[in-house]
Amino acid sequence: MQETIFPYKLNEKYYEAVKSFGDEFLKYSKKFNFKDDEEALEALCIGVYWYLYGTTALDLNSNIHQALANLAEYRRTFPEDKIFIDELRGKLLTRYLFKPYKKNNEKLTKDNLKMLINFLEATGDYMDQIPHFKNFNNDLDDCISLTKWFCKNSGKYLGEYTSNLEKYLENNGPSHLMEEDVIFYHGHELEYHLNMLGAEILNRVFKEDYDARQRKAILLPSCMKINTKKCKSKEERLGHKCTFCNPKCNVYKITKEYEKHEVYMISHESTAFKGAKKEDKDELAIVGITCVLNLISGGWKSTNLSIPPQCVLLEHVACKNHWLDEDIPAKINNEQLKLKI
Repeated sequence: MQETIFPYKLNEKYYEAVKSFGDEFLKYSKKFNFKDDEEALEALCIGVYWYLYGTTALDLNSNIHQALANLAEYRRTFPEDKIFIDELRGKLLTRYLFKPYKKNNEKLTKDNLKMLINFLEATGDYMDQIPHFKNFNNDLDDCISLTKWFCKNSGKYLGEYTSNLEKYLENNGPSHLMEEDVIFYHGHELEYHLNMLGAEILNRVFKEDYDARQRKAILLPSCMKINTKKCKSKEERLGHKCTFCNPKCNVYKITKEYEKHEVYMISHESTAFKGAKKEDKDELAIVGITCVLNLISGGWKSTNLSIPPQCVLLEHVACKNHWLDEDIPAKINNEQLKLKI
C-alpha cells in the first residue's frame, strides 16, 4: 500500500519545538514597542502576508477585489448556494490571485497595507485576521523586521514538520486549480510555520481568560469521525453532538472521556459559533481542534466574539474536502488536549 504524503505531520517532539520557538519569538519581539504579545503576533502576520502576497496585492484590480469579496460574503450568508458560488470564485481566484511567489521589494506603507487587506479579503480565507490588521497602529517597519527574523529561524524549529510540503504540492497541486480553495491549499511553508507559532502565542495570551471560565467546550472537526456517511450525530445550536453510534470513532472516545464538558463537531471553520448567543459569549471558553492553516483564523474568530480559546493541532490533515483522495479519521495528541482542557 502506497504511503500517504501529508503537507505537514507532527510528532511528540513538535510541542517542545514550538514552545522553544515561542520563547525565542517573544524574547525578540521585546525589542519593539508592542503593547502586548498579541500585537507582536499581529505584526508578524502582516509582515509574512506582505512577504508572500505583497506583489499580487499591489497588482489586484479594485473591481476584481470587490467582486471576490462580495462573492465570499454571499457564500457566508447563503451557504445553500455554496456549489455555484465556489465554482465562480475558483475561476476568479485562479485567474487573478493565484500567482507564483515573486520577491516583494516594495515598502510596506499604510496605503500598501490597505492593498494587502484587499487581497486577503478577496481570498475569503483571512476574514478573522482583517479586523486586527485594520486596527494595527505600530510602525510597519517592525512588521518587516519581525518577518526577516521569522524567515531566518522558523525552519530551524519547525521545518521538520513540513518537510514533505513541496513534494505533496508537486503531486497534488494541479487538482485544485479553478477551485475556491486554491490559495488556501497552496499555502507556503512559512504560512504553516506562522500558524504553528500563532497557535502557541494565542494559547499563552488567552490562557488566563480561558481558565477563568467555568463552562468549557471542545470543538472537533468533522474529519475526526470514523465514518462520515454513517455518522448519526445530531445538530444543536453550537454544532453537532455525538450520539455514541461507534465506539471506535475518535469523536465517541473524546465525548465519553470529557463528559463533564460540552463537545461539538464543526463541519467547517467558517460555521463555528454561528449559533452563539450572548450567554455563550459571556460564559464559554473553548478548545478548538483544527488543521494548521486554520489555527490563527479560528483563534481570532473566537476572541472576536469574546470567547477565550485554546488550540490543539490535528496530527495531520485528514479530509478529502481539501487534502486527500479519501477521508481518513483525524488524530490529535491526547496529552495535549488534557493539558489544555
